[in-house]
This record gives sequence, C-alpha cells and structure tokens, in this order.
Amino acid sequence: MPFVSSNGVRIYYESEGVGPAVVFQTGAGGDLRIWRYAGYPDGLSGFRRILMDQRGRGRSDRPVTIESHRMERDVEDVGAVLDDAGVERCAFWGYSDGILVGLALGVAHPSRLVALVGTGGLPFQNVSELPPTDLSELVKEDVSRGGVRFVLDQYMTTENERFPTAIDENVRAGDPLMHALDRAGRRSWRGPLALYDGFQAPTLIFAGEKEDTERETERSVARMPNATLHRIPGVGHLGVFNRSDLSLPAATPFLEKAFE
Repeated sequence: MPFVSSNGVRIYYESEGVGPAVVFQTGAGGDLRIWRYAGYPDGLSGFRRILMDQRGRGRSDRPVTIESHRMERDVEDVGAVLDDAGVERCAFWGYSDGILVGLALGVAHPSRLVALVGTGGLPFQNVSELPPTDLSELVKEDVSRGGVRFVLDQYMTTENERFPTAIDENVRAGDPLMHALDRAGRRSWRGPLALYDGFQAPTLIFAGEKEDTERETERSVARMPNATLHRIPGVGHLGVFNRSDLSLPAATPFLEKAFE
C-alpha cells in the first residue's frame, strides 16, 4: 500500500494504469473510494489514474491542529504524492472543495498542472473575507452538528436528491473533527476569487443544473482565461458527481488535448 510522508503526515494514494497522469481528490467528505463507486477511474483507461486520501480521510493520517489543515498543506500533499509516484506534470480532477485544491496547486506550481477538471459549482467569494470568527469555536460548532453529515443533509433537502448508498455511507463515515478543521484551516486562504483572473491552466467545470442557484459558477468561470463550464441537466451538487457517464465523454478529449 503506497504511503508518502508530507512533512510528517502520511498520505495514502493508489496509482493505476499508464499514460498521462490525472490526480483525483474529493471535496468536503469522502475518501478515494467514492471515485471508484462513481465510475471515474474505469472511464479514463487511457490515463494513469492517481487517487489520494487527503489528510483526515481514509487511510491517511489525521492531524488535529487547524494549522495542519490549511490549503497550503493540501497543496504540499499533492506535491508529495506526485513526487513519490514519479510524476512531473499532471491533470487534476477535484470534486466540490477539491476543485479549490486544484486551483491552489496550479497557482503554486503552474509548471506541474497541465489541466484542471472540476465537478461541482465554484464560489464567487473568498472565505478569508467572511466576518472574523473564533476558529476554535467554529471547530466546536461544526463538530457538534455532525461535520459533513450536516452539509450532506442540507444538500439533500435543498436539491431533493442524495448520493447512491455506497457513496452516501462513505461520506457520512467521515470524522466530524477533520471536517471542522478543514473549514477552519481554509479561513486564512486568499482564494479562490483572488486566483481566477490569473489562472492559466485549461479548465473544464461540470456543475449540476440545480446547484448554485445564484449562478456564481458562471461568474467564476468567466473570470478564468481558459475555462469552460458544462451544466449537467436535472441534478444538483450531489447528483452531478454520480453522472460520470455524462462528464467523462467531454472530459476525455479535453484531457487528451491538454497533454498534446
């Protein structure tokens, strides 16, 4: 089982196939298995697929300080995985908050990111610009209401849909403390709004028709020089992840072209 140390934190990842490398990372919940449950790796047989359990998930370590969950740490983890796998340049596919890690990676290491694919809407607000708050209290509040399970239930209510059982159970099993620390750690990050204008990597975003009713994603994508948005009909933020049958046919030629 491949583990790599990222400044002392063990990160678990799996690598399969040959060809140009695509790194997969989940969002606010779930470990690498949800990509398999939704059919993404099997649908990219012409690429090397690298799936990682981000810190606090799956088989990776679970550091318990806010500092250890800042966005910079996530970017370092991806870099450590790439180095250990012997990959110099890659495409990155993120779901939900995982898209933001791809954005941060592309800004921190533009020579390593060939292209970015995102599943889920993009915000048009910087978390760091939210009203000041006591981060320790933010962590306590998030843990008390169940972490990512609370967020999942909110989406189920507002969009009237749910993940398939295997993905739902995987996401709900996430540690509420890790989710809370992720939220707190991101409060010091300057993006993503600050990054859109200068983000040069070719970008393809899949968002559900029913999510992001304020259409912030359209505004965000419009600010990115090389970005395209596809709205997937009939689904929201949860349902769009399970529609790999609709996103893979568009993403495959996009990735092939990016690696030319």
